[in-house]
Amino acid sequence: MSEENKSIQEVSEQGISRRQFIKGAAIGTVGVASAAMLPGCAPKTETETENETTENVSFETPPEPIPDSEIKSTVTADVVVVGGGLSGFCSAISAAEAGAKVILLEKGTVPALRGIDYGAIGSKLQKSIGNEVDRDAAVREIMRFGGYKADQRVVSLWADYSGAAVDWLVEKAESVGIKANPVPLAEQTIHGATWNHFSTMAFAFNATDEAMASAPTGTSPKQAAMKWVLENNAQKYGVDIQWKTPAEQLVRDDQGKVSGVIAKAEDGSYIKFNAGKGVILATGDYGNNPEMLKKYIPSSEYIYDIAYPGTVNTGDGHKMGLWIGGAMDELPHAPMYFDQGVIGRPGGKPVPLTRQPWLYVNLNGERFSNEDLPYGYNCNAVCQQPDHLKWVVFDAKWPEEAPIFEQIACKRMIPPAALHSEEEIQGLIADETIKSADTIEGLAEKMEVPVETFQANVARYNELAKQGKDLDFGKRPECLTTIEKAPFYAVQTGSTLLVTLGGLKVNDKLQVLDTELKAIPGLYAVGNVSGCYYANDYPNILPGNSHGRALTFGWLAGKNATEV
Repeated sequence: MSEENKSIQEVSEQGISRRQFIKGAAIGTVGVASAAMLPGCAPKTETETENETTENVSFETPPEPIPDSEIKSTVTADVVVVGGGLSGFCSAISAAEAGAKVILLEKGTVPALRGIDYGAIGSKLQKSIGNEVDRDAAVREIMRFGGYKADQRVVSLWADYSGAAVDWLVEKAESVGIKANPVPLAEQTIHGATWNHFSTMAFAFNATDEAMASAPTGTSPKQAAMKWVLENNAQKYGVDIQWKTPAEQLVRDDQGKVSGVIAKAEDGSYIKFNAGKGVILATGDYGNNPEMLKKYIPSSEYIYDIAYPGTVNTGDGHKMGLWIGGAMDELPHAPMYFDQGVIGRPGGKPVPLTRQPWLYVNLNGERFSNEDLPYGYNCNAVCQQPDHLKWVVFDAKWPEEAPIFEQIACKRMIPPAALHSEEEIQGLIADETIKSADTIEGLAEKMEVPVETFQANVARYNELAKQGKDLDFGKRPECLTTIEKAPFYAVQTGSTLLVTLGGLKVNDKLQVLDTELKAIPGLYAVGNVSGCYYANDYPNILPGNSHGRALTFGWLAGKNATEV
């Protein structure tokens, strides 16, 4: 087991929640600067108003340059890619395919792969099943979700090139024995939805036995297949992968061009990697950096858990870009929140059943929103409730009712997910993580909510369900199911942070911009270290958009860097 995987397991076993992590580590790791992080303690500048704070955060202060005397060796390449996730590997393979000598630096020991959905428009696989996505409507929806803070030229890159990027990756997969299938439209369809949704999930990889055997224990088949595709193609095109080699500082020449990266070898010595054509930052998000979370996503104080605890994604690329004058997205950054944090299971796998649009009530026993909303919207509503938590309430009819909801992507309840969830739910009922009672009154007592208020809210919900119209919050009729067949169930959940989505500003060439919005020569950013795309919330109404962006921009950045 790798060190980062051990760290993830240890955090999970210790039951450390994201709220504990942020509140404790944010103060404990900053040292002298920590006092300035406390509300009201930061010194104010002459231009600061009562409504603005300029907290003195340590990560914004550039470190002293690493002296040449501490650099033990120098390696030269055309392109240096920093970060070995989906966007980083796609950048490296794309650049190497174009004839460049490429070095990929990765902090961990394995490719940093997470998701299983890849969003695109116009790929051959999508066209083969008649999946036609309205390009202009999709771009408008991403822009709308972000309050038009994004650069539409950057968003349009995904819309215009994602199909070709998927075609490219599918061809690469087939060349190493991995087959890709289109995601059926039936798995991406919601009838009567109260919000726009788009059938952007493009493909699913089928893992071979060989791919599964090469992957770490516990890796899903789709992730194992992607790992196999990326590593084998990187090897095929001659990419030099340097594992356990975290980048620490960027290097600029006398003309201001980023000419390389200084990284730390496993033995603690420094290596300078010169890049004749460019450096591509693909270092992922900053979800494990409490100081950055506090500054860029203040709402993270109210979440329950972090999906990927550990030490790998700590905002390294964001910091390196800032230190040489890169511009950052406007605050607050967009988080990717999921409503999957089952209380009592920190670090555990999500439970699909508990994320369904049943009846939601707060700790006062009151219904408070339309339960059938995108993840981020649900989380925003929950964060406004007492203690930022909710109870998910359902009854004995759940095995028959959940599939009717037609949830898509991470919320869908179709085999084998539904079967797996039923078994998992029964275990959670047995250990009382999910409360169970034969009466509504008994359930309220176990939930420790006001009995009469809860009974009244359940009665009102049942009334609306029988009418087939949600007069209170407008939930679609398909999701209005009564709470009347014993036994009755309730589980307390909070919001989980998957990844952060704000980053260094880029242009439509994926070049990093400085504070005057001019391109920094020789520096590119892709994936979750890059900005100008998301704001406010993640638009999961286009499933797989984050990974589709990573794939598309990685492919494009590799090509762009070699054309300099």
